[in-house]
Amino acid sequence: MQEKFENLFYEFEPDNTDFGDWCLKPQMFFHGSKDIPESNLFAGFQVITKPVTMEDEPIFHEVEENLFFLGATLPDVFKSFDAEIQFYMGPSLDKMEKIVITEPTVIRVAPGWWHGPLKFVRVDKPVLFQASLQQGTPGSIKLTQPHEGYDPIYVYSNQDPHRYDAAHIKSMKSVPWTVINEDGVECYTVTGAYNYVEAPSSLDTVIRPGYKSKAYSDATALQHPKPTLTDETTKRVLALPREETKWGDWCPSPQTYFRGDIYMEDASYNVGWQVFAGANDMEEPHFHLGVDEYIFFVGANPMDMFDFDAEIDFAIGEDPDHMEHRMITKPTVVKLPPTTWHCPILFRKMNKPLMFQSVFLDGTWGTITRSKEEPVDKGFFARTYMYDYMGDNVRFCRFNEKKRCNICGACFPRMEGLEDE
Repeated sequence: MQEKFENLFYEFEPDNTDFGDWCLKPQMFFHGSKDIPESNLFAGFQVITKPVTMEDEPIFHEVEENLFFLGATLPDVFKSFDAEIQFYMGPSLDKMEKIVITEPTVIRVAPGWWHGPLKFVRVDKPVLFQASLQQGTPGSIKLTQPHEGYDPIYVYSNQDPHRYDAAHIKSMKSVPWTVINEDGVECYTVTGAYNYVEAPSSLDTVIRPGYKSKAYSDATALQHPKPTLTDETTKRVLALPREETKWGDWCPSPQTYFRGDIYMEDASYNVGWQVFAGANDMEEPHFHLGVDEYIFFVGANPMDMFDFDAEIDFAIGEDPDHMEHRMITKPTVVKLPPTTWHCPILFRKMNKPLMFQSVFLDGTWGTITRSKEEPVDKGFFARTYMYDYMGDNVRFCRFNEKKRCNICGACFPRMEGLEDE
């Protein structure tokens, strides 16, 4: 395989950093440009097992970050969710708001928005936590006061090692911040209060003209009402829907997706958590425009995502006539820059289920495929190929013309009968 394509693959190494007994080991991280040059995504897979406070003071990033809180049993991250999390966020330090999470949820942290602390106040079942930052290196910004009487200054953690060391940064006094809806309630739910059967379904979240994001769902029985959020914050908090799909036994239901700006206004991120349990042939050769795509192949058990036993033939190349193949046999992430041709992906020897995660750094997902042009004499404008676009906001349901397609699989061809090659 050409070096330029080989450099787009990274095989994960176990991260046994000891954060404490609240975080399961080994963890799995994609360290952005450290692992694959010129990457603009930094993402992790962490399982939280006990109450803990992370980021005990507000910070912000110059790029978008998306935070996901899911049950740690795939594919049903809804049935396996039993926790309560409190998160603080706002456009400025004097407009921070308290967000209470009691169900599988995504929070979009817009560039420049202050956020933190993040408190896991009740963890009765493990939580799969994924933070995805749209830059290739870690780092955050906080406002501190070096010494009494001095003006506050912005400090860049992990990005300015020559000005401050970690100990010096930690010793600096934080600038006071305000929570406009703080109510003093430490716990809003009782054990087992979340009713996953009443979780929002994919039928509720198929895009329609004028669709608005759902924030809190009503699926949780509460001891205390959740704090009210401003409209500005509400549209950045979404209870993820259960996607009841009919793809076949090789891809069990429910599936979990965050479908970008279909599910949340102004989002610039698309991601799924699909479990593949059997052989299948995925997609035809295509490419994407404008932004990177990152594809993760990891074990389907979040308690140990390095438990991996499958063989996957991944095609990548200059164009559909010049594709090269890489065999994936370990937990791996693939970076696909814009206009990079890829697919099909042939899932073979699936001895254990795996999680397939496609991350697309845009609010609207779409592919461009190539087909032969009809042999019509068009003179100067004659073309050999036609290029077709398919996206998740351009197709309507085959069974209900008033609904947008959410790829539920009801009209998919069956994939039974595939054999190992």
